[in-house]
Amino acid sequence: MSSNYIDILTNPIILALLGVAVVSYCLLIELLLVRHPSTLWLARVSYWSKPISTLIAALPLLGLLGTINGLLTTFNYISANHGLSQNEIMSGGISDALLTTQLGLILAVPAVVLRQYLSSQYKKSIMVLK
Repeated sequence: MSSNYIDILTNPIILALLGVAVVSYCLLIELLLVRHPSTLWLARVSYWSKPISTLIAALPLLGLLGTINGLLTTFNYISANHGLSQNEIMSGGISDALLTTQLGLILAVPAVVLRQYLSSQYKKSIMVLK
């Protein structure tokens, strides 16, 4: 594994993004795969609906937090070194900043699609059970 991947995996915001995404996707997939139009399944989906939506909404916000953190780190480096002396280090900070935004959006978009699909299955199941 290259040094670049190790640096990424030591970023606490990226680890938080991955953790929130894993929990969100596990819940979504479990609810979609264990789908039986029953009152128990409807109750479980109803119970998890808001927490899943909250977790999904947190993904792009965590990405934005990572962007702000990376830019602050870069600007702190600039101010500590009285200007633009080491472009490689600064571009690495900006790269990390943009990576977290990209990762937050990449993880959020499919989760939103799965959440909408779960919602449509929930609505269909309600109609079947009535």
